[in-house]
Amino acid sequence: MIEVTRDTSAYTNAYRPTIVVPPPKHTLRNIIISLVAVIVIAVVAVLVIVNVKHTQLVDDVKHALVSQNDIMKRSAKDDAYAATLPPGVASTDKVSIAATVSFDGATYCITGKSLVDDKVVYNIGSHSEDSTPTKGDCSSLSNTIMPTTPGLPSIGSVGTDEISLSWEASAYAGSYTVRCATDEAFTKDVVTAKATTTAAVLSKLRGGVDYFCSVQAVNERGVSAWSTSVPTKTTLASAAPVLTITPVSTSEIRYSWTPISGATSYELEYSSDINFIKDVKKVTTQATTGSTVGLNANTMYYYHVRAFTSQFDASNAAFSGVIEDKTKS
Repeated sequence: MIEVTRDTSAYTNAYRPTIVVPPPKHTLRNIIISLVAVIVIAVVAVLVIVNVKHTQLVDDVKHALVSQNDIMKRSAKDDAYAATLPPGVASTDKVSIAATVSFDGATYCITGKSLVDDKVVYNIGSHSEDSTPTKGDCSSLSNTIMPTTPGLPSIGSVGTDEISLSWEASAYAGSYTVRCATDEAFTKDVVTAKATTTAAVLSKLRGGVDYFCSVQAVNERGVSAWSTSVPTKTTLASAAPVLTITPVSTSEIRYSWTPISGATSYELEYSSDINFIKDVKKVTTQATTGSTVGLNANTMYYYHVRAFTSQFDASNAAFSGVIEDKTKS
């Protein structure tokens, strides 16, 4: 028996696309798991390296602070620290150092900051327990340590109703309270002001009066003792004229005032602004009567006047009380 076979190779489509059989699902899953594992290991490795570097930076800062704290302690004489820092208290090639000593020499604080990462900051000083550095710079202590007493205030300018003064900074102060009174016990005519710097101006005082002033440091922990008080005296206020005004038209207001003995001239100010900040006009005259013209109709205007004498010039002559009236409509 003869077996006959048919050759079909001639009919095969040479351009038929090859069908790729996907790998089994469990193989793809294994590949994904392997990739995730590699990524996790890489992340953990980076975190470990970063943590090791950070720890090293922290150790560098703490070591520098501890060694320089020892120098500060050895420099103390009679339990006081000199305002001029010992030569050893200085920046290193790895750590930036800043140190401050309170005005009375009772306390000091040293801040150390990494030169590689300025977020690595610690402090140490007379406040530190067991000479252990604390995270943060010295300014952060204003919330945790009672402030020291500020230095003796220094009187700056003195006017008829205000006194400006400044003082030595207090260690760990967040702000200051300043007070002036007409008696050294601070029970009479007490005026106070708040300050965030080491200077302040106290106003609404009486002219030609003796005052005593002192300052106190404040932070979230509490307040310091008041500084030693310093005496001063406001300048004598000049006599002010008694002013009268009269609207006569929609654009004119007449004025007059009582003469002041010894006056060489007078200065009248008027404005539509009660605070005399905007639209202020001035009239300097030797007369005690006159008119202001070119005003707006049906508008309220405010006036005050002062007298200049040989004793009181523009820096200390007192204005009269403010008088107001409205132009005619």
